[in-house]
Amino acid sequence: MSIFERLAAWIPGQWEKVIITAVLIGLAFLVSNLWARYLARMEISAEKRRMQLVWVRNVIWFVAMLIIVSVWASTIAGFALSLAAVAGAILIVSKELVMCIHGYFYATLVQPYKIGDVIEFNQLRGRVVDIDMFATTLVELDKAGQRTGKVAEFPNGLLLTHPLVNASPNGAFALHAIRIPMPERFSHDLDGIEAAALAAADHATAAWQEEAMTHFRKASEENFIALPSGKTKVSWDFSDPEHLVLVIRVACPIEQRAKVEQAVFRDTWRALSPEPPTLSANRLVGRQCTCFSQGSCPARAAPP
Repeated sequence: MSIFERLAAWIPGQWEKVIITAVLIGLAFLVSNLWARYLARMEISAEKRRMQLVWVRNVIWFVAMLIIVSVWASTIAGFALSLAAVAGAILIVSKELVMCIHGYFYATLVQPYKIGDVIEFNQLRGRVVDIDMFATTLVELDKAGQRTGKVAEFPNGLLLTHPLVNASPNGAFALHAIRIPMPERFSHDLDGIEAAALAAADHATAAWQEEAMTHFRKASEENFIALPSGKTKVSWDFSDPEHLVLVIRVACPIEQRAKVEQAVFRDTWRALSPEPPTLSANRLVGRQCTCFSQGSCPARAAPP
């Protein structure tokens, strides 16, 4: 028997419904893509593009699924009655297992993260290294972005009930916020602190700053989302009045966030801190102290 004859034997009398379903799915994909291309040529803001894209896409797929369900209504009713008891028993006995499988389908279809992304989930932070049917595996990272040497896993079922933060959703470049606590003795010169921080950040990101800005601009146009420009920005966190925190936002490659953070901190702190005395000055001070202690300093013996 040919493949088509076998399919006809498996689905007796249902070929018309199968063809209608395939045509509806194809039309839904086609109309969604045509609408996205049409929006890309319109002179409107990214927020409005994204809003219209999501709204129209949801309407298209809702109508298509409604028609498909109505076409298969009689078949679905008979099949559902025969499997209702078995499905109920499976859900009761293995609820967690079913949730893990549903979470895997969610991660596959929606793609909130992929291999190589850095995510924060349920008090875990790390780089995704594996996604299987039941769990997601992370290489744990500390707050500075360094590997801790630990591997963490969480069941995919938790994706359905817990929020997730993807720290690298925009491809090769990411926005990284560097937080530097400021001592009270520096609070009188906020402009000088901001200037030192901007100079340090621009120096650390000079090699890719233009490329990063082009990357974020292109990502905004393709995804219909108003993303930040990627330009270095300085702000203050004054939620605790007794402890001011300088926040420096930079755009950098994902794998270099820790290196950039350390460089910006060192250069900023070096610019704000007073210069240490030179070696010659230290020697002069030591010589004067020795002379005074011995009472034989020439400068002290000379008349005024």
